[in-house]
Amino acid sequence: MGILFWYIVRQYLGLLTLCLTGLVTIYLVIDFFEKLRRFLRHDADLSSMLLYFVLKIPDISFQLMPFAVLMASLLTIGLLNKNHEITAMRSCGVSLVHVTIPFLAVAGLVTVILLGLTAVVIPLANAKAEYLRTVKIQKKPQPLSFTSENLWVHTHDHSLMHVERVDPDGTWLRTVTVYRLNNRFSLDAFLTATGAVYTDGEWSLHDVVQRVVDPDGGVETIQWTTLPLALSLTPADLMTWNALEPEHMTLNQLGTHIERLRLEKQNATKFLADYWRRVAFASVPLIMTILGVSIGLLETGTRTASIGKGIGQALSISFLFWATNSVGMTLGKSGALLPVVAAWIACVMFLIVSLNIFLKVRY
Repeated sequence: MGILFWYIVRQYLGLLTLCLTGLVTIYLVIDFFEKLRRFLRHDADLSSMLLYFVLKIPDISFQLMPFAVLMASLLTIGLLNKNHEITAMRSCGVSLVHVTIPFLAVAGLVTVILLGLTAVVIPLANAKAEYLRTVKIQKKPQPLSFTSENLWVHTHDHSLMHVERVDPDGTWLRTVTVYRLNNRFSLDAFLTATGAVYTDGEWSLHDVVQRVVDPDGGVETIQWTTLPLALSLTPADLMTWNALEPEHMTLNQLGTHIERLRLEKQNATKFLADYWRRVAFASVPLIMTILGVSIGLLETGTRTASIGKGIGQALSISFLFWATNSVGMTLGKSGALLPVVAAWIACVMFLIVSLNIFLKVRY
């Protein structure tokens, strides 16, 4: 790793940082003004809103990194070519393969970082952001978990509710247990029910057994066929949590969840598709770097490179990749393709194109 290697790395990293920062800033500004009116309707404080958008930065960066890498690759090669630096390198006996190595090294590092982000950091940040949006901003009851199974909810003062499973439509809660605590936070009473149903804007428990704990330690049992449940959450809120469930799981948790669904003979296609999408998407910066560098090197010795042209090429290629990847994921989640094939199909297609262009470069 000589001076030339680190010179190209500095050039590339500088433009990559600039591109990613600009893209994330534009995204955040648009998203901020889109959600501002909705947040202000709930009298949200500024600190909660700002923290919400800060927590969304890892996920936004993950989504925009391939575009930033592609744009930075095209611009870096374009600027080196425009200043005749690549020509000077070749006249000194440096092959274009050696020029490409610094780009691949940075792209490999970016891929490793993205894998770490999508495996652990992004799910935790998304869960915290969803908590802020639901509880701090929209003033909903505090959810102690964001999964459709083993859901814990703080219903009101000194009461906790556990739900074994939430149905996909959010209108039926299966095996509900409510724990009521006194002012000293010791168990005052608890009730169990086979389920809770949402009808006419209200929740009601079915087949309820309540056990009241006396001060002397005795337990009194009372049974009801139905009993109202004071819960301000609506089926729409629960459906939102269900829909966001994969985003709030680390890759390890998601893999465990998939295995459990398989053992229970349940459909795990959606979770498999999301698992492989996250793994495959982390490798996209490496593919985009090969593609960007290859396109840039094809123009070595010309003066056609420009910032506008590089941005235009990056936009066009990113749109094609996004469209191809979206179609693949749609087919995968519908069951038309295997989830692993659906997640990797766009990556493989663009890798083949990238290598084909790379091999056409005159060395």
